[in-house]
Amino acid sequence: MNYLCAAKPLMTVQLLLTYAFWKARINLAFFISHQLGAKQAFQLFTTPLRKEAYPKPKEFDAARRFILEVGETKLVGYEWNPSSAKKILILHGFESRSFKFYMYVQPLLQLGYGIVAMDAKAHGESEGSTILINEYAEMIHVLEKKMGTFYACIAHSFGGIALCWYRELNIQPECRLILIAPGTETTTALDIFCSRLSLTQQEKTALIRYLEQRGGKPLNYYSITRIAKKISNNIFWIHDQDDSITPIADVEPLISAPLNNVEIRITKGLGHNRIYREKSTVEAVISFLEK
Repeated sequence: MNYLCAAKPLMTVQLLLTYAFWKARINLAFFISHQLGAKQAFQLFTTPLRKEAYPKPKEFDAARRFILEVGETKLVGYEWNPSSAKKILILHGFESRSFKFYMYVQPLLQLGYGIVAMDAKAHGESEGSTILINEYAEMIHVLEKKMGTFYACIAHSFGGIALCWYRELNIQPECRLILIAPGTETTTALDIFCSRLSLTQQEKTALIRYLEQRGGKPLNYYSITRIAKKISNNIFWIHDQDDSITPIADVEPLISAPLNNVEIRITKGLGHNRIYREKSTVEAVISFLEK
């Protein structure tokens, strides 16, 4: 999921130039063939363009920094209070990193939880240049093999859909899922992506075909709305009405026909990124964990 509108002002010119380069490259590839164009567009779709330097928060000074090998890729993680029987896994979104979730560390530690926060592939200090949903899910799988099932997972944006997809494939109903502005529908993410590239309908169709051939599933298979109906995990879902990245319209089916295992909290004016940093969100997450 590549969303340029999330760029910080100081990064905008650089990102726009990078995006313009990619757009010209993709347009040329589509001119040659739809197969080649789709391949180039897919590469951009899975490439985090914004990998900003982010100062290490003081909360991370007390963490144990570790390396997790997933296949041939080395990923960087941080762990606090490893002896705790209740561990919380924190999963960031596309073009983000673990450091940005520092505001959860002290509140969770004060309640005795263990914490693990990861830089996903191609993010933060981890290796890689692209990331796929199955690669994000495989990271969770390797973590659970080493550390056991997590008591709960806090996931934002792309991390949210990767977590739900993993949980469907690896059933652990006791694990609580906290989804903050999750990437609910992959079809919506692709619609936004294609619109920003100004792809024609034929080009978009070629890209969808390429994605479905690679994944072996229709695009709407990667849907939290679908997955939530399949799993029995307790889910706490926080979403903002003004989210332009993962629009509230994608959540409407679950709002209008709520599931017994899904609790949804709707906010106003927090958008896609401010929502996970907001004090009220942190307090709501803590409250859900302590039920």
